[in-house]
Amino acid sequence: MKSITLLHIILAFAFLCVAPQTFAKPPAITYSGGDGSTLEKAVIIKGATEATGVDAEYAYLQKHFPGCKTGSQSLQNLKGKAYDVLEYTPAGGKKQMIYFDITAFFGKF
Repeated sequence: MKSITLLHIILAFAFLCVAPQTFAKPPAITYSGGDGSTLEKAVIIKGATEATGVDAEYAYLQKHFPGCKTGSQSLQNLKGKAYDVLEYTPAGGKKQMIYFDITAFFGKF
């Protein structure tokens, strides 16, 4: 019985390592602002928390750029606002950046 439980744990871990990740936007989250192409046109995320904000960013990418591949992520501060900057490559395209205004939830535990 012990070996069966260990086998289940190993198989579950292996599945998690190879299964593609999908990000679902939590229901209370909304997006406004611009198209995210610059800081001035950042996508504003409302209704998120520190725990749900990053998933909301990736859910936005999946919805607006299906099949894109994500790259680096960085934080920028400008004029008292906090922004997440994500690098992504749309399917068949070249590497781009998208800007998210995360001021509403960043640093608020």
